[in-house]
Amino acid sequence: MSSSPPSVVVPASPAPVRIAAIVGFLAVTELASGITQGWISPLLPSFIERYGLTSADANWIAASALLSTVVCVPLLSKLGDVYGHKRMLVVAVSMVALGSVVVALAPSFALLLVGRVLQGAITAFLPLEFAIVRERAGERTGRAIGLLVGSLTVGGSLGLLLAGIARQHLSLTATLWLPAIMMLVVIPLLLWLVPETTVRRPGGIDWPGALLLGTGLLLFLGAVGNGTRWGWLDPRTLIGVLSGAALLVVWVRFESRAPHPLVSLNVIRRGGQGLPLLTAFVFGAHFFGSSAPNAVFLGTDPAATGFGMGLSGTALGSALLVLGVAMFLGTVVAAWASERIGNTGTLVIGTLISAASFLATAAFHHHLAAFLVWQAGLGLGGGLVAATLPTIVVARAPKDSVGIVSGLYNTARSAAGSVAGAVFAAVMSALVMPLPQSGGTTVVAAESAYVTVWSICAGLALLVAILAVGVARGGARHEDTA
Repeated sequence: MSSSPPSVVVPASPAPVRIAAIVGFLAVTELASGITQGWISPLLPSFIERYGLTSADANWIAASALLSTVVCVPLLSKLGDVYGHKRMLVVAVSMVALGSVVVALAPSFALLLVGRVLQGAITAFLPLEFAIVRERAGERTGRAIGLLVGSLTVGGSLGLLLAGIARQHLSLTATLWLPAIMMLVVIPLLLWLVPETTVRRPGGIDWPGALLLGTGLLLFLGAVGNGTRWGWLDPRTLIGVLSGAALLVVWVRFESRAPHPLVSLNVIRRGGQGLPLLTAFVFGAHFFGSSAPNAVFLGTDPAATGFGMGLSGTALGSALLVLGVAMFLGTVVAAWASERIGNTGTLVIGTLISAASFLATAAFHHHLAAFLVWQAGLGLGGGLVAATLPTIVVARAPKDSVGIVSGLYNTARSAAGSVAGAVFAAVMSALVMPLPQSGGTTVVAAESAYVTVWSICAGLALLVAILAVGVARGGARHEDTA
């Protein structure tokens, strides 16, 4: 691969804004992002009723946005490196705002899915914001990243809670307008308060590479996400997994020869990013993959099954908020901890807290108070990792590639959560029990299914702890590696 031309620096804004104001506003943007991302799940029954959907149809409401992210995140992140991160952040927020309006007004299920695809751009917010704070925050970059990640987490939990409350008092259309209005308000404030970054990656966009990466991820994750419903040996699943994996292999070979690749493989191989991205994948698998089983367990009626918490509506949303608040606390203290015990210590402690919380959940999950304590531990440990790991990734990224490297980090976490969610769904489909009230005609996931999931997650958390030692110690900072 030919050597890359030097980075281009454009003039800075003539009236710089204080970094506290920039980070503060971006944190509010992430809060709104989290609320928007958490807003849809509690409304799925209302969508089913409005459009006359089956459960399989309703699955595409979430899947369409997820599949959109695997295309939007790398592409928008790379465009940010080339044309400006603030500019692409405005584009991403505008896409989400438009998508939210379409979702609120959609007269048909097909148009609803179009809106959800547009909303998939929301996961590109963080990588673009990471690039902005890397340039503007200096030594406070770690604290800024922790605040952004924490705000997103709290927002996601608040979205689950507030959407349910809003739906109790408003129509579905009015409820869906609330996140749309938030995003519409963010756009002018973003234009006003956030300065543009000054470093540009020359060479334009590798569109063939973007097409290969996006198509490969779409096929692979689409097949994996539907594996439980279609069947793991179904031709659609096998073709999707194998063709997606083949395209990703072709993409790697293509990128190694491209003069201006979408992703510089030198940055991954020699820039100290390979192990952090692998760690992000394993972290996303246990942390995000476990969210659906945890929510289902909290909603399971113990009178019918002998286990579960029987929560619904606002009570369920409030219980889920515990994890979000605890994770926010973890992200807030992560920078402080890293300054005192180093990145290695912070990552290892965070993952050990998570592992212990999963093991405690597997052993002691029959009382709500105990379950919420373990959820708080999981949130605290996850927050320490979620704030520290991207700080390492951003610090090691070349100045002109912060967006795409951060985008790969985000994509790795999201993809892992999707894969793990499908695997855990298969586990819960395999370990079932009949409901006594149904005379054995209805089956649900057995208690052993949840214990198995939590045990697997504990093992994955321990694996993150092992990887974390290599992440924090391996690889020097490569700010100018091409």
